[in-house]
Amino acid sequence: MRILKQWYPEMGEEEHRRIVEEDVNEMEGLVLEPADIARAALYLASDESKFVNGHNLVVDGGYTVGKVPNMPTLA
Repeated sequence: MRILKQWYPEMGEEEHRRIVEEDVNEMEGLVLEPADIARAALYLASDESKFVNGHNLVVDGGYTVGKVPNMPTLA
């Protein structure tokens, strides 16, 4: 949200949240929560991930797969 405050200082926090949750979110109806990051960290720390190595586990709902952000234009 910090970067949105810099890019769009005229918008309020709710407008910034809407951009993240609705405009650039790949997972319709889902919002990334701190628990999602915690679950990924727990997985990596568990025996379940014993053969996982040399991998960046990206927990972003598919955002970095190549989506061009549908961001409002800068003024």
